[in-house]
Amino acid sequence: MSGGVEEARGRRPGRGRRFLSQWRFQLVLVPVTIWALVFFYLPAAGNIIAFQDYRLDKGYLRSSFVGLKHFADFLQNQLTLVLLRNTLAMSFLGLISGTVAAIVFAILLNEIVRSAPKRVVQTVSYLPYFVSMAICANLFIQLLSRTGPINQMLLSAGLSDKPIPFLEIGPLFWWILTLQGVWKNVGWNAIIYIAAITSIDPQIFEAAYADGAGRTRRIWHITLPLLLPTVAILLILNSGYLIMGGFEQQLLMFNPVVMDYAEVLQTYVYKRGIGHQQYSFAAAVNLFQSVVSVTIILVVNRLFKQFTESSIW
Repeated sequence: MSGGVEEARGRRPGRGRRFLSQWRFQLVLVPVTIWALVFFYLPAAGNIIAFQDYRLDKGYLRSSFVGLKHFADFLQNQLTLVLLRNTLAMSFLGLISGTVAAIVFAILLNEIVRSAPKRVVQTVSYLPYFVSMAICANLFIQLLSRTGPINQMLLSAGLSDKPIPFLEIGPLFWWILTLQGVWKNVGWNAIIYIAAITSIDPQIFEAAYADGAGRTRRIWHITLPLLLPTVAILLILNSGYLIMGGFEQQLLMFNPVVMDYAEVLQTYVYKRGIGHQQYSFAAAVNLFQSVVSVTIILVVNRLFKQFTESSIW
């Protein structure tokens, strides 16, 4: 037995020999490796300015080292709690609403029997994803303005006696951005759920139908349980973006009246870093977000692994 194992091991080429025998495949990875090094790993060295009082005229090497000063300034800032509240609230609403909407849309689309209407609905649902956020934001601003179509319909129907300033109500601002994100991304986000549903063995549905299960029961007892592993993986991956809270959407929909609800970490970093040229402070906040994002992914992955047995690793 041991001789056979050793003989088998002797016939197995080493890593170096396997690498040389696959040199053509390794060459394919060279451009991707260079791209990753240039655009991801080398710029990461710039995080050193988070621990410096960085100045453009002095550069990385001559700027004075200040340690954790910028991190302390950020954490002791009275605005930090408001920023974290807004960021986490909008991110959480967007994650939950987007996930639920994508799952429901994928299930409803799968229930369409005829292929032609199914393709039309699916194609139309993709279109908002390819519309730029600038156009999307302007569309919502026009719709929700005091003189916009929604207020005009409410006034005409007698449901309101005066125009409602939708975009000037702080807590409502979160829900408007959530609705905007769902409308824009639901079709695109549903693609992976549609693929997961189509990969389910049709014989399972046929057996349930033969046992008298209706459409609702088949969805509840077959489709949703078999979708849970996919949902779990996507939630784990997307949980890392909770602390990010978006940027472009808030920046375009922002107005001074709802500043206490609209300002998030990314827009704050942009204003402090680019607007006030406080590069070290902005880098410190970004580094803080990255560390928290990794921590959230690790914790969420651990929780899902413990309670659902679905995890990334």
